[in-house]
Amino acid sequence: MKIFQPITVKNIEFNNRVVMAPMVPFGLAKGNGTMGMELVRHYLERASTGIGLMISQAHSVTPDQTIDGVGVCSDAQLSELSTIAAACHENNVRFFVQLAYPGYDHNNGDTIDSLSENTLAKIEREFINAAKICFQAGCDGIELHGAHGFFLNMFSSALSNKRTDKYGGDLAGRLTLVTNISQGIREFSNDNFILSYRMGWNESIEEDIAMAQMLEKLGIEMLHISTGIPFNRNISVPDGFPGNDVVYTGTQIKERINIPVIVVNDIETIRTGNYLIENNLSDFVAYGKPFLADENFIVKSLHDVDYKPCLKCKNCQWFTNGKRCPVQLKLKKKSIT
Repeated sequence: MKIFQPITVKNIEFNNRVVMAPMVPFGLAKGNGTMGMELVRHYLERASTGIGLMISQAHSVTPDQTIDGVGVCSDAQLSELSTIAAACHENNVRFFVQLAYPGYDHNNGDTIDSLSENTLAKIEREFINAAKICFQAGCDGIELHGAHGFFLNMFSSALSNKRTDKYGGDLAGRLTLVTNISQGIREFSNDNFILSYRMGWNESIEEDIAMAQMLEKLGIEMLHISTGIPFNRNISVPDGFPGNDVVYTGTQIKERINIPVIVVNDIETIRTGNYLIENNLSDFVAYGKPFLADENFIVKSLHDVDYKPCLKCKNCQWFTNGKRCPVQLKLKKKSIT
């Protein structure tokens, strides 16, 4: 299956095209900015299972506020990320850290229009510093979180960015923040470090394609397509397409840019992911809850490409305490017996 075949981006070879999407294992972080051993162990358990690329949950770039308890601002976090990166590399797994700025959510009615240019210059430096820590930790790259209505997504969207200075206006202006961050990262990085961007959709696929093409021009090296602003939109997905509107959006962008694309959102099995890869609709396929439900999702899928560990419970336990996930409880009981 092509999804299990290697792919090379810059100087980095990925063992396969399977990605563990960035997800928050709620309740595991220490809450003081560092991950703590319980959360580190969560990643180490998955680092040994043959994933092509593992992307961490979002880490705050500023010491002022964490995101779900974690951030990337100091040597303490460098040590934790080094531990995870080393374990990944021992198992031929690549590791990206997702970076984000906390405290802003378009869906909560927040605004970025009143932030001063001096404040934004400081935030740019914080993103660059966080990426440098990841680089020093031996990570294979970082992913800027520009989706789901959060901070960078708010700047890129014409629906949320009403600024009249250099950080607003047309698409190029709305991407000024990302342009400056990208330039700063390229000053210290090399061909063994990838700059990825999780891109949120816009009001139309045509706008999505225009944004993706501009991100490619300004130096983004991989794109991970997800939801954005608006939260919901109506697009026509062809009959028989093996995925939802988010996945379809990613495949349309893939056709029109030259950098690798990751598609994601409710893709449940390796069979479906392989179809997308085999038909050149994507370069990578990301899975979320399958890896939360069973850290050995990819191992078991080698023997059963229709393996679907997530039960899609009405109230997902991972939003409160993943240890109560019924699949996790079943697997733990089985390992004991």
